[in-house]
Amino acid sequence: MKRYPFLIVALGGALCGSAAIAQAPEQPIPLQNVVLFSSGVGYFQREGRVNGNAEIDLSFRADQINDILKSLVLFDPQGTVRPVTYTTKDAVLRRLQSVGQSIDRSISLGALLRQFQGARVRLETGSEGIEGRILSVSLKAVPVDKGGVVQQEVINILTEGGLRAVPLDQVTQVKLLDERLDRELREALELLATGLDDNRRQVELRFTGNGERVVKAGYLQEMPVWKTSYRLVLDEKAKEKPYLQGWAIVENTTDEDWRNVQLSLVSGRPVSFIQDLYQPLYVPRPVVQAQVIGSPTPQTYGEVLEYADALRERADKAEADRFGGVAGARGLPPAAAPGPAGPPGLPRISGGADVRFRDAETRRKNIAASADELAKSVVSQAAGAERGELFEYAIQQPVTLPKGQAAMVPIVSENIGGELLSIYDPTSDATHALNGFRLKNTTGLHLSGGPITVFRDGIYAGDAQISNLQPQEDRLISYAVDLDLVADRKAPRFHQETLSVSAKSGVLVITRKQQRENTYSFRNQSETPKTVLVLQDIEPEFKLAVPEKPAEKTPEEYRFKLQVPAKKTAELKVVTERPLTETIALLNADLNVLISYAQNAQVSEKLRAALKQLVAMRRKITDLQAQRSALENEIKTIDQEQSRIRQNMERLDRNSPLYQQYVKKLTEQEARIEKLRMEIARLREEENAAQKELREFVDTLTVE
Repeated sequence: MKRYPFLIVALGGALCGSAAIAQAPEQPIPLQNVVLFSSGVGYFQREGRVNGNAEIDLSFRADQINDILKSLVLFDPQGTVRPVTYTTKDAVLRRLQSVGQSIDRSISLGALLRQFQGARVRLETGSEGIEGRILSVSLKAVPVDKGGVVQQEVINILTEGGLRAVPLDQVTQVKLLDERLDRELREALELLATGLDDNRRQVELRFTGNGERVVKAGYLQEMPVWKTSYRLVLDEKAKEKPYLQGWAIVENTTDEDWRNVQLSLVSGRPVSFIQDLYQPLYVPRPVVQAQVIGSPTPQTYGEVLEYADALRERADKAEADRFGGVAGARGLPPAAAPGPAGPPGLPRISGGADVRFRDAETRRKNIAASADELAKSVVSQAAGAERGELFEYAIQQPVTLPKGQAAMVPIVSENIGGELLSIYDPTSDATHALNGFRLKNTTGLHLSGGPITVFRDGIYAGDAQISNLQPQEDRLISYAVDLDLVADRKAPRFHQETLSVSAKSGVLVITRKQQRENTYSFRNQSETPKTVLVLQDIEPEFKLAVPEKPAEKTPEEYRFKLQVPAKKTAELKVVTERPLTETIALLNADLNVLISYAQNAQVSEKLRAALKQLVAMRRKITDLQAQRSALENEIKTIDQEQSRIRQNMERLDRNSPLYQQYVKKLTEQEARIEKLRMEIARLREEENAAQKELREFVDTLTVE
């Protein structure tokens, strides 16, 4: 118990001292401190005085009990904390089974009486009283008008005079004469009544001790994520430093009013979840039959190991999505002492149309959106401090917030650093840039993500949004379309250059460099120069070549700065490149491809000579293959001629002159075929030798 104060301090975030209670508290230990976390929970600390032994009942919604059981901490420095009790959530039907009753909302009187078969009862019918034991409840068909029948419930009673059947619609009262059964029925009805209000649960705190003393109780509850919104004032003409005003939006969704509580807002994302600790869990157990006495053989039992998984629910109450703005910037003029605004001029709205006013100074005062006026009007009511990995805004004044209401509390009111610029992202708008601002967090506070309303030169200029911002961090925001800046992006141009050609182990390796050139041009139609921040996506395969380095780089994009003079046009070229490698198998490569590389001046002289030798060897093999193919075709032609001659000889007399002429010709052709086959064999040997020579040459060819 002695460690609870430290736990309370850790959870509560070093809360401020207790505030005076505006009116008599409704709880014995009233709510003193509320700490809201951006992870969707709130820590509530109660504190009050008790005397002697004390029992304190706290009421919670049923869906809050799991958080209470998980996080409740109690502190009684001069006494002792006793066990905390609460109503279990065991199912009503399960508890009804323990008293032997089965009752639901649709049960009829007959069905209920069937459960008391054999019990002694007294029935009142209006004309008489009947005592006996319930034998059964049956259905009896009773005729009705027009030949129909209805089923009527009849209770059959064994009385001292014998069996009687009494229609239940005639019974006006039933009394159980068995006191035990009557008591169990009443208990069952009381159990049913406990389930009628399933929305609230009572948690009873017990403290024991002597005399009057202070006790505390703290716990977590699910709460809406507290939100932030900002106002950013950019006043170039008034020469004022940029001013940031931040408001926290807090909602009281609890069931009680917050009266003069110390409120703290903690930014960060501590791990928070819901585990069902309230629902009773039962482990399924095996059913084992009782051993039969006198069994001739021992009874055996199968081993069953089965564990019920604990019922768990993880509440996905993550912090609301934050969408960060883009970032980058041109500097504002140096800060000057606050003073009256400059002479009337032509203020720009969202960088676009001119708006004329007869009295610009009066307009600025009426709108009251200058940095100096806002800073004097609203003072931050929160003190910021780091709490480990978290950041706390402790509201300095006690807060009173009725249940069901929300409040806006100023938590930031500071001048900040930053730069004005135009932001061009061709993926969102290819023809216009956006008015932007690089917000530098010089407040010393952690700025939670949220929307920003931007005022420029005294009037509304647009909306922006930031994600969480640590002290001294930068963040780009954009708030309007810059209509004074016309942008154009030309279609990317591709260029390819061969860097090297080498040969190794039968493969020709060609290394190339592919370049992509993006050209951006901007025409500034305003009277003042502009700094443009150009965003270009990073492609993993490409490396930046021109310019050598970007002005900024994120994991997803390059950012390039470009100065565009007034009434002028400026151009930015961005070149990225990537290496490409092509491999060609020299043995199977197209001969024309090898010839082209053998004549390419970008290829080294040594490799060109090797390729020329390779081409000559390939040509020699091609010539041998052509010669062999010609001889093989000649043999095919002779074979076809011989087939024709033999067919003619079959129809001729062997002693005829034509037959003898055919015999002579066949003899000559056979001699020619034999000669051709010898020549083909010789050519094949030369071809095989040339192929072997080529493979050995290619395999050993290594030229850079």
